[in-house]
Amino acid sequence: MKKPFLIISIVIVLLIGDRFLFMPSRLDNLWEYETGKYMGDPIAIEQNINIQNNFNIRISKNGNSASFYLIGCYLGNLLLLEKENLKFTRYIVR
Repeated sequence: MKKPFLIISIVIVLLIGDRFLFMPSRLDNLWEYETGKYMGDPIAIEQNINIQNNFNIRISKNGNSASFYLIGCYLGNLLLLEKENLKFTRYIVR
């Protein structure tokens, strides 16, 4: 009983630590649209991605603006969940 709890606790701590320590540097790429809500191609953190905190971001491009929940940024994929209608959006590193 203690071993599964310990493993799950370690995984949760590693994911939270990864989000706060390493994810902001992984977001610093040029992202190209793959699926979901189209905000424009390409998007970049220097130009049109505003990180509100490690869980919410706002993308502004071509006069459009949308808020997303940041699911993750892993293996060259930027995974987002649109706040308004909870649609999944994916961008890939260019």
